[in-house]
Amino acid sequence: MLLHKLRMYANGSVRIEIVGRMPERFINLCMAQEIYLWGIIETENKLYAYVLLPDFFRIRPLVKKSQCRIRVLGYRGLPFLMKRIKRRKMMVVGFVLFLTVLQILTSYIWFIDITGVKTVSREALQNVLTTNGLRIGAVKHHIQVKAVENAIETSIPEVAWVGLTFQGTRAMIEIVEKTTAKEEDKSPADIVALRDGIVTEAIVLTGEPMVKKGDTVRKGDVLIRGMTEQQPVRAKGIIKARTWYESYSEAGFVEEKRERTGRRLVSVILHCGDREIIFNKIADQPFALYETEFIRKKAPQWRNSSLAVECTIKLYHELTATVITYTQEQVQDHAKAEALAVINQTLPESAEILTRTVTVLQTPETDLIRVKVTMEAMEDIGVTSKAPL
Repeated sequence: MLLHKLRMYANGSVRIEIVGRMPERFINLCMAQEIYLWGIIETENKLYAYVLLPDFFRIRPLVKKSQCRIRVLGYRGLPFLMKRIKRRKMMVVGFVLFLTVLQILTSYIWFIDITGVKTVSREALQNVLTTNGLRIGAVKHHIQVKAVENAIETSIPEVAWVGLTFQGTRAMIEIVEKTTAKEEDKSPADIVALRDGIVTEAIVLTGEPMVKKGDTVRKGDVLIRGMTEQQPVRAKGIIKARTWYESYSEAGFVEEKRERTGRRLVSVILHCGDREIIFNKIADQPFALYETEFIRKKAPQWRNSSLAVECTIKLYHELTATVITYTQEQVQDHAKAEALAVINQTLPESAEILTRTVTVLQTPETDLIRVKVTMEAMEDIGVTSKAPL
């Protein structure tokens, strides 16, 4: 079946309309001459069928003999495709040229992405890459991946592992740096209070205790002095205390919520050195309500060229405004959540929350609610501070 379809496509086929008083006679004559017809459909005095292109030129005598008329409705197959291609030689040449240029361009490296770098000098890393042939504009298949990876690991001792992969015209370099254990600081130091509180527990490991359970301390007070037998030491210990946090917040009954409608306008600005070219300049007020988004892309510099090329895409998004009215309970919840969020930013993760109090404050404004959140916690308030000489 597949071979039969391929044969019909290679030879080409023509769809014809047969009109006459006896179209069946035309079919019989074709069968007698071994002319293959298929896809035959009969409607009143008309027949529709497909015939191979070589056989199409043989049916003219049969048409006259059967006193019928033939009309071509369509054609398909390789011969007709080749005919169209011959008519559009420049289009074919352009397409081939485009594929060739695309193949050439994709064989070069145009972007280099480096990830995982924290302490390693990017300049030193770039020098190693350039020395080993990996630079913007380099031919991809000329780059020896293992050689580049080994050169980076050998030249930069801080690198524990490096991986080089290619993604299209982009070279992806992943760096894993070595982790070195920090030396313990043994210089003399005190432990002081990070914030105000009431001491609930004092465990002194090294140094002289300056507070005890029940003492009230202020931020900056010395909790453990870095001194033992008149010898300066680095104080160590745990000083737990009850601490308090306060935060205020307010929320209104009415809120305007803005959302994008999906409509947008795009303006492109091309920066070439000191010159600026604007494509599709947008009016100062493109929509009644809108927000602007900027996307900046910098083209890589070619070799030693000093010309900086940068493209700025400016997107204008249309917005729609919806007014939302909240109940009193919802407004209180919003204000409470905002106040708690402020406290959580300063509250240590290790702190134990003892109590939490929310107070609604009286305000002259009727369109908003103001709340006060007070939180009591238990935490280690000691931090190391260099002891004075």
